[in-house]
Amino acid sequence: MKKISSISCLFLVLTFPVFAQQVAPLWEDFIKAKKTGATPILPDFSYAGYHFSERSIPDQLKKPRFNVVDYGAKPDDAQYDDEGIQRAVYAAEKNPSGGVVFFPPGKYLLAADHDSTKYIRISKSNIVLKGSGSGAGGTEIFQDKMRIHGRQIQFKPSSTNSRRLTTITGNASRESFWVEVADASSLKAGQDVVIYHRSEESTKAYFAPLQLKAQWTRLFGPNGGMLIHEIHTIERIEGKRVKFKNPIHFDLKIVSSKPFELRTYSSIEECGVEDILFSSNWKTYPEAFVHHKNAIHDYAWEAIGMENVKNSWVRNCVFNDWNEALYIRSGYQVSVLDVDFTGKKAHASVHARTGYGVLIKNCNFNNAQHHGAGTGYSASGTVITQCTLGTDQNIDIHSGQPLATLYDQIKGGVFFNLGGPEPGYPHHGKQLVLWNFQHSSEKDQHYNFWDPGRRRNFTIAEPILVGFQSDRSVTFENTGTNQMQGKMVKPESLFEAQLLFRLKGEHRL
Repeated sequence: MKKISSISCLFLVLTFPVFAQQVAPLWEDFIKAKKTGATPILPDFSYAGYHFSERSIPDQLKKPRFNVVDYGAKPDDAQYDDEGIQRAVYAAEKNPSGGVVFFPPGKYLLAADHDSTKYIRISKSNIVLKGSGSGAGGTEIFQDKMRIHGRQIQFKPSSTNSRRLTTITGNASRESFWVEVADASSLKAGQDVVIYHRSEESTKAYFAPLQLKAQWTRLFGPNGGMLIHEIHTIERIEGKRVKFKNPIHFDLKIVSSKPFELRTYSSIEECGVEDILFSSNWKTYPEAFVHHKNAIHDYAWEAIGMENVKNSWVRNCVFNDWNEALYIRSGYQVSVLDVDFTGKKAHASVHARTGYGVLIKNCNFNNAQHHGAGTGYSASGTVITQCTLGTDQNIDIHSGQPLATLYDQIKGGVFFNLGGPEPGYPHHGKQLVLWNFQHSSEKDQHYNFWDPGRRRNFTIAEPILVGFQSDRSVTFENTGTNQMQGKMVKPESLFEAQLLFRLKGEHRL
């Protein structure tokens, strides 16, 4: 896998000021609050990734293998392999324990036509697409024809319908685990549920005293409001009290207009993609990328979609020449690890929305897409950690009010030219945390994080900056907290420190 060069690493180190590291006061507040039962200022971001990062992704060597060549796919023959790959997937899905859909070395072709309704579909649990490596001599999967708004590989259960189980009857504090419900008879320990709510009344209370703009039309009216869609696993039930395994990341305050509900969450589990180079014909399209020029520039070549997937992963892959590489919707405990995004510049790299605990770790974005790793539309607890972005490559806060997002120990990137349509603003709710973020821009920057007068940027509610560094002059307005700017703080990775504290009770730095 291609990694950032030693020259690039040297540049990043030398262009940022070096200071003796100090412990961040917000980290001390977090530890004290956890020990005393108080509410910390920082969310607990450790509940992210495959099985909440409590276990490693399993080795695939002992699982049943379904070699795509045995089902009609043939690498390096200039013929299309969609049908052979799909047959191998179907065979694995028929096996009670699932299996590994294996790709021997070589190049496999997809998309013989422009029909965006055609794709490789995985709809059952325990299916892993595994190649022979993402580098030279490994496996390449190549999308030939453009298919606008058509992801070529889609993980999605046959049904994603959700139904109401009960309503929540009492307030619950941010970072707490308990809710009180009207009726617990339909609930059981180990069950996955969604806290669901949408109302104008709740939205105004959540953002107060910040000004909400009339043009943000999705927030207003009887069917409007900030959508709360937070996925949780029930740990235990005591009468009408329900304890979740993972914390609530917002202050749940009962309002009169609409109830907070617990709904069902449908998913497939233990699905993965690993050791594959994904590439496309975007590189031969005779135009340089222009953001939102048209549907071809934004959506003509799209690689992988993962919807309603739990405890799943993408690792050790390369995405080269993609308008959109990886889209995760309603993902729960999903890991994206050691992935590189390369090639002709295009639209979006990896985007997580409407889920909980998506972890994007040790990935390199290389300015290959306009948007680096991002989130949007009600996602909660997304963690992007120990990644590199290009100079002036933006983090993707794509409106729709995601909340409690962590950008942690990031090298490169900026905060302007954020995504999303204006009716879906604000870009982000509360508790966006930038921890040891090393901003890289060709020009000096000024960020006003709450400026409703600006059309495309800066509607982020009271972000938390700790240890922010930059290679140019960067100033701020309307932050919630801006602590120790210009200094690398301890712990270097907030995610890793919170995980160590949760699993082992250790907080050594």
